[in-house]
Amino acid sequence: MNRIFYLLFLISFSVSSQKLSYSPYSYFGVGDTGFSATAENQMMGGITSYADSAQVNLNNTASLSKLKFVNYLIGVDLKSTSFKNINTNESSTSAGLKYIAVSVPVVSGIERKNLFSFSFGIKPNTSVGYLLENNIEDLPTPELNRFEGDGGINSAFLSVAFELFKNVGFGISSSYSFGSLNHYHSKILQNVELYTKVSNESSLSGLDYTFSTFHQGKISDKLSLYSSFSHKPENDLNSRNSQTIATLKADGGFGGDSESIDLQAIGLDRTKVKMPAMNTFGIGLGQDKKWFFGISYKSVAEGGYKNRIMNLDNVSFKSSKQYSAGGFFIPKYDSFTNFFDTLSYRFGVRYLSGGLYVNNQQINDFGINFGVGIPLTGLSKANVGFEFGQRGTNEAGLIKENYFSVKLGFSLNDVWFIKSLYN
Repeated sequence: MNRIFYLLFLISFSVSSQKLSYSPYSYFGVGDTGFSATAENQMMGGITSYADSAQVNLNNTASLSKLKFVNYLIGVDLKSTSFKNINTNESSTSAGLKYIAVSVPVVSGIERKNLFSFSFGIKPNTSVGYLLENNIEDLPTPELNRFEGDGGINSAFLSVAFELFKNVGFGISSSYSFGSLNHYHSKILQNVELYTKVSNESSLSGLDYTFSTFHQGKISDKLSLYSSFSHKPENDLNSRNSQTIATLKADGGFGGDSESIDLQAIGLDRTKVKMPAMNTFGIGLGQDKKWFFGISYKSVAEGGYKNRIMNLDNVSFKSSKQYSAGGFFIPKYDSFTNFFDTLSYRFGVRYLSGGLYVNNQQINDFGINFGVGIPLTGLSKANVGFEFGQRGTNEAGLIKENYFSVKLGFSLNDVWFIKSLYN
């Protein structure tokens, strides 16, 4: 157990330094918002309505009320993206840790009745990563404008869940968000030895809470109905900002001049970034250890994510909706003769409508997911998934992204605490 805490401590540092996004759309607001479901849930489109005694759904804390075994979760993602517009055809690859979590049930009795469960871990919420260049040649002195960015917001979370009524779980999760957003603009003039670089850097932190419910009940001898709901109230992140202008040499070395802008004089040294309220609802139907199919709907309120230090007239954040559908099928979970019959075959689709608007164009996102869960020892599984997706548009001079990602996750189970039946 101590090794798990030590590993979590080390990974919390590496998460803050990784770059999970290479996208021009991460330039806006607080960056790309993370698809923070576990690998197995991502393969099912990110649905929130499924969980069982050995599997954790990070998107619905209340599902922990069904957990009966200690669960360790870790997931990584490799993503390849191509960018296309009228004049550009580029590509990039990014990789990094998507989540790490430990979930612990406190159970009693031979039937391992769950008294309550708690979970803790860390995951990225947003990521910034881009490199854009604009070469203007029709000026008396041609110039190259280069825009670069990195950083992101991560969350360390602690969650608790218990069965409020029979077959109805209730959960609450508290997250401490932290991170930095760094944006750089370099202006390079042709045949001029030195160039200028404007650096906008923000350090963010804040707390948020999410409340959720989860229901699983039999509707026949074989079929079970699942449903889930979660609500995350609006919250603010405190942002400490700085801005500097420096003169640099062509090789990036210091050119002899640097000046810090007095942001306090214009009220921008300390600002707040509003993280909008979110509601998620999911429902599904399935047969235990055989199959499941569910749908989810997520709504995000408008007006959030605005970063005042990078305020742009052509960008707005409106309300968004995400629709997800997916499930799994297991031919024969206890087969001794055919290994492929024991695999969990997962599939799903998701569609994000709205949210970010650039040049009055809605930036939508669509993804198709599929993958397999491979049984390991006991109830543990290795999960391998794939996603094909498309984001953005070529209208109004914008960029369309086509991406392919490989998702790898491990769900490892153990037994820690069992309340004794006898003294």
